[in-house]
Amino acid sequence: MGVAAIDYRDLERLFLYFEIREKDIKNLQFLGHILLPYKDEFAEAFYDNLMKFPDIKEYIPEEKLQRLKGTIKEWYERLFSGKYDSEYLLYLLRIAKVHVDEGIPPHYIIVAMNFVSRFCTRRVSEYFKKHGMEFFRQYQEEQRKACDPNKVEDLQRFVIEELFDRMEELTRSLRKILALNEDVLISYYVDAEMKTFLEAGRLERAAISFSKKFAVFMDIAILIGLMFLAIFVIALFASDIMHFFHGDLAHGLIAALGDLLILWTVLELLNSEIKFMLGGELAVSAFVSVALAATIREALVVSLEHNKPIEFKLGIGVLILILGFVYGIVKWFEVKQKKKLR
Repeated sequence: MGVAAIDYRDLERLFLYFEIREKDIKNLQFLGHILLPYKDEFAEAFYDNLMKFPDIKEYIPEEKLQRLKGTIKEWYERLFSGKYDSEYLLYLLRIAKVHVDEGIPPHYIIVAMNFVSRFCTRRVSEYFKKHGMEFFRQYQEEQRKACDPNKVEDLQRFVIEELFDRMEELTRSLRKILALNEDVLISYYVDAEMKTFLEAGRLERAAISFSKKFAVFMDIAILIGLMFLAIFVIALFASDIMHFFHGDLAHGLIAALGDLLILWTVLELLNSEIKFMLGGELAVSAFVSVALAATIREALVVSLEHNKPIEFKLGIGVLILILGFVYGIVKWFEVKQKKKLR
């Protein structure tokens, strides 16, 4: 997959979309004087933030991680260069291509841009705290020498307002160029997927389209099936409750408790399927819990039947032990994965 050809029309269109004007370019160059001295610190902080992702080494090999800081510094320098031409867009597309080729999830880019924004705005704020006070003291002293106390108070209010306006103007320009970078990088993912689809043959495109629709149909079928299953479990619960009226209190109570356990696990599986259809992760532990609940119910019912052989009861006990062990392992991995993503 090559890098798409671009020209100045692409640049002009993006500048129009993000309202990047000549004034913003000058602001970014001014930000370069403030922020470029921090490029080594930025590269270190960016790298450390990247290492917080538990699976980053799955996407970026160790040898490329060693060269990553240099790549980060180069991008940081170009960000405040003020030279935003077709060559700059081509440079961003090359970065996007590397991300796509390595299989790096696009949300990493969004998180990274958020980090860049926070890092830069913090340094800009520190700059204005330091130099803003120097600027104010300088003009305050000039007014005192002129023996005009009224102008001193007016000047204080004027300088503070000017400093806040200037800082807001600079950070607004920064947000625009970061949004442009993010848009180019993320758009490449969409273009890459669309290109793969378009380059496929007619039969392949039909197969892909059909498989997507079929997958949605199967998800809906599973969801409806789980809903009917929940209704059947409720009916089974009502049937076991009827044992109370026939004098079989022990059997009815144990079976009803087992029904409630199965119903609870079916509802958990139903919620898991809904989350999966909305784009979340499928909880494998929910499937194991249904099998475990059904086996526990069978064990509860069998415990009241004295005509069952001891081997059968021991077999159910061993099966519960195995399912419990499997459920514990699966649940442990799911909890561990959630902690990594926080």
